[in-house]
Amino acid sequence: MLGQFATFVVRHARLVLAAFLVVVAAVAVLGFGAFAKLQTGGFDDPAAESTATAELLEQRFGGESDLVFLVRADAGTVDKGPAAEAGAALSDRLAADPDLSHVTSYWTTGAQSMKSVDGTQALVVANIAHGDSASIADNYSGDAGAVEVIVGGPAVAGDDIDGQVGADLALAESIAVPVILVLLVVAFGSVVAALLPLVVGAIAIMGTFGELSVLGSATDVSIYAINLTTALGLGLGIDYALLMVSRYREELAAGRAVPDAVVRTVETAGRTILFSGLAVAASLAALLVFPLYFLRSFAYAGIGVVAIAVAGAIVALPALLAVLGTRVNAGSLPWLRRPRSAAAPFWGRLAARAMRRPLLAGGAVVALLVAAALPLLSVEFGTPDDRVLPTSAASRQVGDAIRDGFASNDTTAIDVVTTGPVDSAPLAEYASQISTLSAVDRVDSSAGTFVDGDLVDQSPVNAAFSAGGSERLAVVTSADAKSQTAKDLVGDVRGAADPEGVTALVGGASAALVDSLAAIGDRLPLAIAMVALATFVVIFLFSGIIVQHLRALVWKALTPATTLQIMALDSP
Repeated sequence: MLGQFATFVVRHARLVLAAFLVVVAAVAVLGFGAFAKLQTGGFDDPAAESTATAELLEQRFGGESDLVFLVRADAGTVDKGPAAEAGAALSDRLAADPDLSHVTSYWTTGAQSMKSVDGTQALVVANIAHGDSASIADNYSGDAGAVEVIVGGPAVAGDDIDGQVGADLALAESIAVPVILVLLVVAFGSVVAALLPLVVGAIAIMGTFGELSVLGSATDVSIYAINLTTALGLGLGIDYALLMVSRYREELAAGRAVPDAVVRTVETAGRTILFSGLAVAASLAALLVFPLYFLRSFAYAGIGVVAIAVAGAIVALPALLAVLGTRVNAGSLPWLRRPRSAAAPFWGRLAARAMRRPLLAGGAVVALLVAAALPLLSVEFGTPDDRVLPTSAASRQVGDAIRDGFASNDTTAIDVVTTGPVDSAPLAEYASQISTLSAVDRVDSSAGTFVDGDLVDQSPVNAAFSAGGSERLAVVTSADAKSQTAKDLVGDVRGAADPEGVTALVGGASAALVDSLAAIGDRLPLAIAMVALATFVVIFLFSGIIVQHLRALVWKALTPATTLQIMALDSP
């Protein structure tokens, strides 16, 4: 079947190549709009309690704060002199801005948690009512009298991540592509042959960008799918094209005519590529079982990039080889009198030695990989926040300042929202009960602020915790939102008895992480079973040998586990 297909491609090579290029060009045009359609979220389970809490907060309290204004005094503290006046003026300006809503400032509330421990910094938080975070940040960042303003928060972090992803990809490709080209020229000994794998990689990447653009218009797709697209597209494109071009040049060297060499290449190397693509795509399809669109986006991008890379390798590349003919060896390095052979004596000798002692060689490699992967058993997973950004990013600077300089981080408090109204007495009893839990610094509510079970403050800010027939409580802790302490606290808050007659929903960053990990854990056995089954079917159809399936599963487990552990070595 592949032979008949290859024969058709060879006979109509120019037409096939032209049609393929037209399709790729059209899809690439769509791809330019992909970045604007992709999202920085996708880490929450839509069916989780934390998601329901966030929706209730949005409906009745305007949602969690989008922006955090970090205000630093040029001299002295934020409570005295010009800095205090500038801070108050900034608060008035923000409150009067029609693009902002739910503005809460240290200078209007006096909340000590919104002031740094040394008194030189204070916070103002707000929601975006109109416009976008970038323009708002531009309007308020910089000097404001006797204070400096840095704008951060989730909305700014999202913009910073979008920009960083694009900048990182441009930098990575500007380094990787020239290096890869040099290596390919050395490997092939020919400039033309070396360019072909990059062509297939570019087709895979641009085609997938177009796919993501279309999907981004119809459903939520994560911005992080771009990273997978470029890495996998370039890797598979080069891998598949290397196999095709090497085999084609071998066929030419063996004396076959150009049409016969192309057909034979597709029948052999093309078959391997087709089954390889099926195995990879089927494995990535297992990500579709997870409810988090962050993971589903990897399936969208991965399946798309594999399919397009395979199409580029067994459709466009054979047509291009048929057109080039023997000119595939053009641009040969001057010190090579003939095309470099695909055979590498060193690797051949190494493989021969390993095959003479398979248990010793294979066992040593497996033992090394297992030893490298063992520390992964104690890994702690989290979701991205401003800390994925470089320290030069404004949102990262704000986040670091809050984590390092404030006694507690109100912006990552555990949110509790009741589904109905609660009288002041049972609300106070509930807030008092929550405040006695381990790792809780305080609980803010419309009934007051509670610490270790005692009412310590009933300032005007607490009036903002009652709206729309619901009560909101902020459970503030000094524990990092991604830490095990914070995750345990979520369970303790959820385990507390609800106020009589209502249900208390628990959300916030820590709760969302707990729910996301639970959602992944619940679906993980199914995903693993799907990968194992898909791998078995594809490999059995390709080779008819069951033992190959077992070997493939071992490497599927060891390779990513070891890779993750190596990546974690650079983590703080």
